[in-house]
Amino acid sequence: MNTTSKRLIFVLPIIILGTLSLLYFGALAPDVIPSVISASLIGNDFVDAKLKYQIVTFVIALLVLAITYALASQNARRFYKLGNLNAPAEPINWLGVKPSDTWKTVGRSFALIVSLATGAFIYFNVARGQSLELEHVDLLPFILVLSAMSAFTEEAITRLSVVTALDGILSRPVIYIVSALIFGVPGGILGSLMAGFLGWLLAKAIAETEGMFWAWFIHFTQDVIIFTGLFLVAL
Repeated sequence: MNTTSKRLIFVLPIIILGTLSLLYFGALAPDVIPSVISASLIGNDFVDAKLKYQIVTFVIALLVLAITYALASQNARRFYKLGNLNAPAEPINWLGVKPSDTWKTVGRSFALIVSLATGAFIYFNVARGQSLELEHVDLLPFILVLSAMSAFTEEAITRLSVVTALDGILSRPVIYIVSALIFGVPGGILGSLMAGFLGWLLAKAIAETEGMFWAWFIHFTQDVIIFTGLFLVAL
């Protein structure tokens, strides 16, 4: 069996299973997590549950990356890094990305756009009218911790591994679509479309910069807003 066949036969199912594990532990069977990590990590049930979920899925992400590296080591050495933050961006006319643009410009622009869109959604649907009790202010740093871990885990499984495994086998536009389909998990039509678009865009960022920074950073800024909304509701 050649290397190409191994990547398609072994890595893609692993990536899909890794993606499904995020859904399984996060929404379908969150009660499984306490049996994996029984000890209390912090004196707040909500933050403790979120932190345990991130630890378990972080380990899953590392396993997916390790398997991908084993079967696509040459590509992994290209993509398993921060990348060229100022790499040229392939033009996207319908998104206003011009031939002269670089990912330094595109990355910052989309981080802002995604943050504003996410912020508006979270405010009107989750956080409006909510407030944080003074006794919970010391838990706010966990927003950054959870956001950083969540962004890394999801990018590692659904983007970095996909690009690493498939680059050189499929054309890049097809790879971006594969990532979009994997990341666009069920969440209603609008939710799936938004997630699919983000999957497409961030896979493009990884491929063109040959690294994970912009994909992680854009995802991180979005997650900070999401976790802030969740903290306002749950604490």
